[in-house]
Amino acid sequence: MIANDQELKVTLERIARFQEQVAHLRRVETNPENFHGAVSGFLAEVDRNLFGAYDTPPSRLDVLDRFVPYVEAQLAQGARLNQMTRHILGLFHGQPRARAFRRHLAENAHLEGAGIEVLLAARRIIARDECVAVAAE
Repeated sequence: MIANDQELKVTLERIARFQEQVAHLRRVETNPENFHGAVSGFLAEVDRNLFGAYDTPPSRLDVLDRFVPYVEAQLAQGARLNQMTRHILGLFHGQPRARAFRRHLAENAHLEGAGIEVLLAARRIIARDECVAVAAE
């Protein structure tokens, strides 16, 4: 939380510097896939600089692992799995086996009674812990 005017000024200066860097990335990076990867890493760095929450950004698998207890709690309260997993379908965008991860969730999370095991199976797919036939990935 910003406590005084000086902290606000420093924060606004940092934001302006980050915006300039993103604009530079847009000018020099012509490949959209490379731009997306550069910006996602860049945004993690912005988050670290503004909020100082961690020294290095969590990996995508770490984010998924931190999401699991929340999903378990929501399922216990009667929520449907697909109501939560739809928000993480793009978590592994551009990564190997991302399509298989999304496909597994899309085909199974909406089923009646789908539980945490569906999400954990998707995690095993993306982490390469489970042998799954993956075409063109």
